[in-house]
Amino acid sequence: MSKKILLTILFSFAVLSFLLSCNGDTETAVDPVDREVYVWSHNDYEQDRPLHKALELGFQMIEADIHLIDGKLYVSHDHPENLDETQELEEMYLEPLAAVIEGNSGVVLPESELPFYLVIDVKTEAESTFEVLSEVIEPYHPYFTRFENGEWIEGPMRLLISGNRPSLDADSPDRVAFIDGRIPDIGAGYPEELYPVISDNWNNYFSWDGAGQIPEEEWEQLTIFVDQVHAEGKIIRFWATPDNESVWEVLLEAGVDIVNVDDLEGKRNFLDEYFKP
Repeated sequence: MSKKILLTILFSFAVLSFLLSCNGDTETAVDPVDREVYVWSHNDYEQDRPLHKALELGFQMIEADIHLIDGKLYVSHDHPENLDETQELEEMYLEPLAAVIEGNSGVVLPESELPFYLVIDVKTEAESTFEVLSEVIEPYHPYFTRFENGEWIEGPMRLLISGNRPSLDADSPDRVAFIDGRIPDIGAGYPEELYPVISDNWNNYFSWDGAGQIPEEEWEQLTIFVDQVHAEGKIIRFWATPDNESVWEVLLEAGVDIVNVDDLEGKRNFLDEYFKP
């Protein structure tokens, strides 16, 4: 079974199971329809095999934290102390991704129809870091979806900027980056073409950690957020979610589009087990 079919079945089965189990007073934000779900490899560079492990498991969003130091972009969660032992963004992600795309006839993940996102979480000052990032990725523009001379050109990857986010103009005739929005950005009028994703810290809005049932008021708030984001044509994610199966199931049942995970193999095993015949 392909990963695309597997994820689609997962979402449909989870939604149907939830609808059958809830009482008549409970509402859910989603209809039981087929829909693919993203898996976000959080802090991917901390995996034992960065990039390649997530790709082999079929995950469509890969996050790299970057620091601008002396004009170079280093990949690290915290400010790196030893630069000689810290890889730069280009060698760790851009060059390998370009090689993967060339080897896969122009795509990152042949089995998925979803756009693939390279997520750059900016840890240093937003504007100056983005300026250098723009220079570093310039040779790789053909691999990215971009707005060029006033026209969209589809590429095998999307560049999503998170963390310290720069100010970008949605009407600019030339743009290669998208912005990772936040819950307060809902209803602010930011277009999907600039803010395709809404992400936020789970702990800012919810206390449930996966033990027992999610409280009804928290379930209702979760589905409200999902409905609002979907109404804007965007997709939604929460970070700092407890990395366990109970939480993954509730996120899928609520219609959350992106599951944020650190335990990549655990998530893959969960998906495979969920559909075992």
